[in-house]
Amino acid sequence: GRVNAGNAYELLKNGCEVAGGDSNPPAGEGLSHFALGGKDQGVPLTPTPAPTPLPPCPGAQQRFEVQIITDNYPGETTWTLTDKCDASIGEMMSGGPYSTSSTPYSDMSACANDGQYEFKINDSYGDGVCCSYGAGSYLVKFGTVEKASGGQFASSETKTFGHHSSTFCPSNESSYYWKHSSTNWSPTALPTPVPTAPPTVPPTPVPTAPPTPVPTAPPTNPPTAQ
Repeated sequence: GRVNAGNAYELLKNGCEVAGGDSNPPAGEGLSHFALGGKDQGVPLTPTPAPTPLPPCPGAQQRFEVQIITDNYPGETTWTLTDKCDASIGEMMSGGPYSTSSTPYSDMSACANDGQYEFKINDSYGDGVCCSYGAGSYLVKFGTVEKASGGQFASSETKTFGHHSSTFCPSNESSYYWKHSSTNWSPTALPTPVPTAPPTVPPTPVPTAPPTPVPTAPPTNPPTAQ
């Protein structure tokens, strides 16, 4: 809001605590009670609503969570999580580069089977995320179970975990296509094939009537002499 320059000068002479307050506070009230100024005067604080929790996974499936704490150079950090059971699924999740240093980030996947997966984290400068320029780290969890963690590496680090067998890599796993989003993963059903049109039977041609022959006149016999 607008400030009266004269009043502001008088208030500043009495110390920083008074600045922004009332020059004539009621008796018994401390000056700091009136120290709110500018856009904060009379504006109630609205709490940020909590995020909507994700629904539970069916059966033995769980969600992956990848937690990253960035170092002093967050733009150097990227990572991927790849499904090693099914090559048609391939990369399930990815993250980075980031924009804010020394900040925790978290990504969640959709419900997944307990198969075999590979987590790879990269640092484009080659000094990892810890500990030369900040105390960064990474943590990968499947449900509540920790699968990979670290922070001290050079250009990249790869962690493979889980099992690659028919028991842990079900044959119908490729019926889901995993697509990444910033908050969670959602399986998208495979597209329905376009039906093939039945062949059209060609019409039977109408028979053509044969032409009527021109009648031939019988020959005339010559008269017989008497």
